[in-house]
Amino acid sequence: MAVTRWVVVGSKHCRIIDKDVELKEQHIYPLNDFLWMEDMEHKVRACTCSSAVECNMVGVSCRWAYTNPEAARF
Repeated sequence: MAVTRWVVVGSKHCRIIDKDVELKEQHIYPLNDFLWMEDMEHKVRACTCSSAVECNMVGVSCRWAYTNPEAARF
């Protein structure tokens, strides 16, 4: 079992949609024992943007919105 959290890793102004957005990562923390703390090492499972759904609906090609298959997200 593991603990999953969405963490804001940055913010920027997106020129494509002319909007301020937050860049988020899904962090996976292992639960090896009962002494788990939030500052332990994590793995990044997914990256997304606060406007990803909006960009997906209009077909914007962006690595943070999962609409650009050429982009390396990690």
